[in-house]
Amino acid sequence: MSSIAQEQIATIAEVAIAKFNELQQEEKVKRLDRRLFNTRILLKNYRHLKVYCNEMKESMDLEDEEQVEIITPDKEYLTLESIKRSEARTLAMMRFIDNMIRVYEMDCNHLGAEAVRRYETLLYFYIKNERKSYAEIAKLHNVHERTVQRDLKEAIHAMSVLFFGTDGLRLQL
Repeated sequence: MSSIAQEQIATIAEVAIAKFNELQQEEKVKRLDRRLFNTRILLKNYRHLKVYCNEMKESMDLEDEEQVEIITPDKEYLTLESIKRSEARTLAMMRFIDNMIRVYEMDCNHLGAEAVRRYETLLYFYIKNERKSYAEIAKLHNVHERTVQRDLKEAIHAMSVLFFGTDGLRLQL
């Protein structure tokens, strides 16, 4: 009877371990999806954040050092100091993004024409002041719109790796 109990325990343990591994794999996929989502959001809002940072740099020189309290709609008090910390984080984030874009450009220049096309697609779609559509970018590079979409997807994956390090890598076996 104890051998049956041991076999049942072993079976239960195997099932539990398999389920645990499955849940861990699902969590990895969710983290990757979250990073790709965050990368897309950062790139999508790049132009707005850049304008905001430029305006912020100008206004930082003009502000007084006194503590000013601001009441937000949800009745929280913010001090000028906390706003400045938030602005400083935004500036640091934008500097980091700009640096990673330069790193991506250098990588693409070493990898050849296709990689350069992906980099330029990323620039035209997200970074440059005037956003171009898939059709405009396709015409510019003399490729199909679907190629532009694929290039953009690959560029976003590459930027995700640059933004988040090895955590941004997709594990494919």
